[in-house]
Amino acid sequence: MIGKRHLWLGAGMLVLAGCSGGPQFVTLPEKLQAYWPARAELEQARAASEPSDGFRAALHREYLGHADYEFDPMQDYPDALHHARKALAAARGDSVAPDDPTSRLLPTDAAPQLEAAHARLKAVLAGGGPQKAPDATARAQAAFDCWLEQQEENFQPEDIARCRRTFEDAIAAAEAATRQAAQPMPAVITLAADVLFDFDKAVIKESFKPELDRIAAMLRDHPEVRVFVDGHTDTAGPAAYNMRLSQRRAQAVADYLAGRGVARERMEVRAFGETQLAVPTPDDRPEPRNRRVEIRRR
Repeated sequence: MIGKRHLWLGAGMLVLAGCSGGPQFVTLPEKLQAYWPARAELEQARAASEPSDGFRAALHREYLGHADYEFDPMQDYPDALHHARKALAAARGDSVAPDDPTSRLLPTDAAPQLEAAHARLKAVLAGGGPQKAPDATARAQAAFDCWLEQQEENFQPEDIARCRRTFEDAIAAAEAATRQAAQPMPAVITLAADVLFDFDKAVIKESFKPELDRIAAMLRDHPEVRVFVDGHTDTAGPAAYNMRLSQRRAQAVADYLAGRGVARERMEVRAFGETQLAVPTPDDRPEPRNRRVEIRRR
């Protein structure tokens, strides 16, 4: 949201902007150039009949509300145009996806929170949210786009907080409506380190993140459960080094789960190095089954 706040730089005037996927700053002529397209799209979106599909109808209302606010009083015509187009697409019965966090220039410290929120939203969209909780799911999606826009601008903390709060409330309601009978929480979940990490590394592979997302969802479904996150290695290499590696890997898993909504106070990270082998071996013996991270109920 821009409002009437401008930044003067020499002879040229720049204004804050958050148009989808665009730069954080645009010139005033570029901003004003979006006025007429935004107005036209907004008028069409206002006049459009709501579709019979409850989710798309709710999306139309939610995006229209954001477009109205951005157009007037905020005078953020690029973002008004963006929201109006999504409102109109929903009214036409098109599929309208939430914005991708990678389409925005986000502050480094805010990106992980928005990526985690995006993962939660995608899970609800894929898990029946549009059918089981159309209003809450639509509100969560539009509020997520609002939060993303505001965070890219990083200019009005009250609006960032408002959009985020709306998202958090709506996504919680949608998750509650779509939650099926909670999958039983096993006593131990064993994650093979060779699948989870590259050799001698403690950075989680992209290919394994969906599995950790599933585990995070399971833990969110069982808020009463507290767990140990235990790191283990095989006997190859120095014992002291293996202890440090097991600590870093267990911490990486706990950090990822925390980023997906699992409270840190529910998790205790422990490192065992090569002291608790799943398969007994002599010293300095590689054994994939011993290289693991375990999530264990406390």
